[in-house]
Amino acid sequence: MTKNLIKINNLSKSYKYRDSKLSILENIEFEVKEKQTISITGPSGIGKSTFLNIVGLLDSFNSGQYYFDEENVKKFNSQKKNIFRNKYIGFVHQFFYLIPELTILENVALPNMVKDNNKNKAYEYAQYLLETFMLKDRINFKPIYLSGGEQQRVAIARALINKPKIIIADEITGNLDEETADHVFNFFINEIEKNRQTLIYATHNIKYANRAKVKLELTQKSFKKL
Repeated sequence: MTKNLIKINNLSKSYKYRDSKLSILENIEFEVKEKQTISITGPSGIGKSTFLNIVGLLDSFNSGQYYFDEENVKKFNSQKKNIFRNKYIGFVHQFFYLIPELTILENVALPNMVKDNNKNKAYEYAQYLLETFMLKDRINFKPIYLSGGEQQRVAIARALINKPKIIIADEITGNLDEETADHVFNFFINEIEKNRQTLIYATHNIKYANRAKVKLELTQKSFKKL
């Protein structure tokens, strides 16, 4: 039986706004099994990005329980969050967040160098990923010289380099034209499925949402299965 990689119970997130409380998520229940692919849809502003940032250990939550691989996230300090995130989670954003001063090869290799402190190993695997993503001739380029679709493939390769248990993706095709978006998304999800990794992604595109094995819609207070 496949075990839960993530289990969330009664999770709530709110912000203080002047003298009032702005509630983003209320009493959310959510679970992910290993090797699942899950899409999340819902209107803009409903809290998809906030939720993904919480799952990816980039944001905190106010109440509830969150267990990642049977460990209680609420007990993590900042250092443990950073270590856990670098080891187990790959995050792909809508915006690429590539380091402009570094080459494409260096951008992809960097998380693995932080993790293992082995430059040769990191560069070797980064080069393999970039070749797999059809970017062999761009390895020594800096991000400014790449198209949007190429930069997004670099960002995906960077998220994969530590072979994380889970990939989290937030509207990764939102800034791309339709043809480029189709190409990048197909490349992305095929690689995830080939590697039998767990994937959670948010999208407004129903065509992309339907590629997931589990399809969810987020409301403020619950996930609805589609």
